[in-house]
Amino acid sequence: MNDLYLTPASAPDLLLRPHPCRHEGPQGYLLRLAEANCMTLKELSQVGIHFDPACLSRHQLLPDPALDPLLHAHVARIAQLTESKGRVWNQHHARFCPLCLAEDPTWQASWEVYFLDACPRHGVWMVDQCRSCGQPLNWKRDALLRCQCGSDLREETAGPAPDNLRRLAAILEDKLLHWPEGNAPAPLTHLDADQTQRLMRFLGTHMDPMANPRPMKLRNSGRLEGSWPVSTLAAEIIFKWPEGFHQALSQLQANSSGEKKGLMDTFQHAYTYLYKGFKEAVFRDVRKAFEEWITVYWKGGVTGKNGRLSELLRKNSQWIAAAKAAHELEISPKQLRRLIADSDIEWEEIFSITGRKFLTVRRDQLDQLQEHLTGEITMGEAMKKLGIGKVRMQRLLTLLFPSARRVLEKEYLPWRIPRGEVDALLDTVTDLPVLTIAEEHQVSLGYILKFWHWTGDEILALVEAVKAGTLKPQAFLDGTRGISRWIFDVAQVRGLQQRLNSGRSNWVSIPEMARILGVKQQVAYWLTHHGFVQAERLGCLKNLGSRVSREELERFQRNHVLGREIAAILGRSSKKTSQLLAEQGIYPLTGQGADPCRMLIYSRDNELQRFLAQLTGSPPGAFRLVGFLGTDGNNQ
Repeated sequence: MNDLYLTPASAPDLLLRPHPCRHEGPQGYLLRLAEANCMTLKELSQVGIHFDPACLSRHQLLPDPALDPLLHAHVARIAQLTESKGRVWNQHHARFCPLCLAEDPTWQASWEVYFLDACPRHGVWMVDQCRSCGQPLNWKRDALLRCQCGSDLREETAGPAPDNLRRLAAILEDKLLHWPEGNAPAPLTHLDADQTQRLMRFLGTHMDPMANPRPMKLRNSGRLEGSWPVSTLAAEIIFKWPEGFHQALSQLQANSSGEKKGLMDTFQHAYTYLYKGFKEAVFRDVRKAFEEWITVYWKGGVTGKNGRLSELLRKNSQWIAAAKAAHELEISPKQLRRLIADSDIEWEEIFSITGRKFLTVRRDQLDQLQEHLTGEITMGEAMKKLGIGKVRMQRLLTLLFPSARRVLEKEYLPWRIPRGEVDALLDTVTDLPVLTIAEEHQVSLGYILKFWHWTGDEILALVEAVKAGTLKPQAFLDGTRGISRWIFDVAQVRGLQQRLNSGRSNWVSIPEMARILGVKQQVAYWLTHHGFVQAERLGCLKNLGSRVSREELERFQRNHVLGREIAAILGRSSKKTSQLLAEQGIYPLTGQGADPCRMLIYSRDNELQRFLAQLTGSPPGAFRLVGFLGTDGNNQ
């Protein structure tokens, strides 16, 4: 026999030397050995005996390796795991299955690790508290099969545990003892015992909506009362993978619904741990399931600043920020909000701590919207092809292209123009010489648009004249594009303008009307939009290229008065004045929709005049209401 298995002279004189079993745990075996020799665990440690193959062999506590190689492999593996991965072992608290202990009076290795809360064979909860004394079971007792109070542990009772928890416990035991695992679910494939525990702790704490801010820091995780909520939740998620994981993530997102939170704020340390704590390649299924959830269900939008997520994921994310969606549709975020309000597009709105709104929408529904745009070009594309600026294009759009339409026929959505109409206009004039600089008697349409301040109907008349052949361009201007490069004779163009301007002195534009009334242009447009001032449109484009007759303007002035003029009579603020009038049932002009006028304007009627005369103390017949544009009013 090898000298290694002879008892050295300095070795302690053990009365009995039982061998460990192939499934026995280190703490359980040492307590069984100490009990057999009337010693305690502390005394056994003091004489230098610990769970290590070399140490046990020196004290004849292991058979020859040739006789039982599997036992030696088990002891070596458990000793190495104890040394390298001490966090796997529950060294302060003891737990057991009373049914297993009654069948085999040895302490199994799987009982000594964290989160094995159910017996893999009997499907009952593990027991870690004595029913007789009510105290937690620890490793300071004298006997393996008895509590420190002396009661027989094999007489304890255990209730049934959830089946998914039993299945998870069986997988954890198989990984610990290197037994065949069978069909482990996707997230546990290729994980060892330590990695399995880390995943259980992660899922059972971070996926709990009621978890504390640092859920991985568990209190009493060695006690069943502290570990069973974690292991049970983890088991339910794992055996419904990936749907269970996705449902847990969606619940966490729902708990923060209405608040502006990114991935970090919504999932806190869980998000960081996915990429920093689970660095190993074996956790790829977990990260893959998380990124699949982000692609389909994350409503916060994914930006290019997130370096942890792949570019493909950011590109395919189903929920995108409203600003990005608006950019893709070439509309403003405000227009997008109005579109959402009037359609079935799915959306999510959240608020930041400061009260700012953040909107996200589903990408696939925007793709459906884009399908309506086949065969058409945007206003921006038409501007480039025609060489016309944005302001001019807005005024000329429906004049030049009657078939142009709003997306979904919504007035706040972008324009779409038939490509054929744009190309037809460009093909009106061809085969002309190209000039680098126009002659002194010539002018380009681009110059007219930029410096001559022509109205929309004047430009339209010029284009129609070109299409009819009554006005012919003489050349193309080099370096420009579209119709802006048409070069005309100045005298011919001036003659066309003079013919158009006949009789125009009886009309004013909307900005001119605002100047005459002494109001902002927004107010002037509001008055025409809601019919208080009748305007004539030069085309079918709403609120652009319109004009108002001077007779209509004078009618409005006779019948209305500004709130600020009334306030000047009363010597009070406009706000206080409006309150006084409202108490008498006198209200300013209001439109049909929710858009209010940005200035107080009242009807100049007898009721208003009588109230002001009474309020100022003037005789009813002598009071003269203030005139529009600041005309002074006198108290007679």
